[in-house]
Amino acid sequence: MRAALTDDALTLAAVGIVAFVIADVVHEALGHGLATLAVGGQPVLLTTSYFSSSGSWSRWIPAAGGIANLIVGSLFLVALRLLRPVSPHVRYFLVLGVAFNLLFAMAYPIYSGIAGFGDWAAVISGLSPAWLWRVLLVVISVVSYYLSLLLLAVEMRPFCGSDNPEALARLRRITLIPFLWALSAACLAGALNPRGWTNILTAAAPAAAAAFGLTQLDHFSGVRSSNPSVPNAGPITRSLGWIAMAVAVLIFFVGVLGPGIKLS
Repeated sequence: MRAALTDDALTLAAVGIVAFVIADVVHEALGHGLATLAVGGQPVLLTTSYFSSSGSWSRWIPAAGGIANLIVGSLFLVALRLLRPVSPHVRYFLVLGVAFNLLFAMAYPIYSGIAGFGDWAAVISGLSPAWLWRVLLVVISVVSYYLSLLLLAVEMRPFCGSDNPEALARLRRITLIPFLWALSAACLAGALNPRGWTNILTAAAPAAAAAFGLTQLDHFSGVRSSNPSVPNAGPITRSLGWIAMAVAVLIFFVGVLGPGIKLS
């Protein structure tokens, strides 16, 4: 399988950055932001790792980030199924769009349940017994995260399709590169956050680290298929368009959203 040798690393990184930034902005701006407006709150600051507001508060505000990711991830999945893109670049972008959105949504409750911090800790705040709600967060999140990985394995099948060592090596490469670049972008932006460098550890890095399961898809049987009707995705060759888009997105994400946009 020669495709493993011709996938362009820079383009893989570029597509990964764009897909991750979309998931991050969906979570903070579309999720928390729109929920704040819906309950009559006052938006204050939008950053890459949190959305702050004042005034009216509702459990829907912290819950809305994950809900927005779930909705948008599902829309990416619908687009993937309906459009059936021939271009490996577009297919790759749509799969990563599903991955970063769904895994972010499904992993966050694990983090909140264990650490007692973040969106879902705020959602269950005041509910008792607290230990039971935290256990429920973790259990439900682990199950939904695993089911999401099963789904992603099937969607990644065109990029692998067999037990061939070269095919599995390709799969590991095209999942690890976007994950590492997404993690790097999140940390760079987090370093500029008004709350200081500790924000990297508590919010910025965990948001990208939620997609770690993407790098483990080679362990799932769903990526393998002996069905000849499953199309094989060609190599993801160098694309100056995707690279230019990623540079523009990264400048905005790190330079503008990193320090935050004051809304009030």
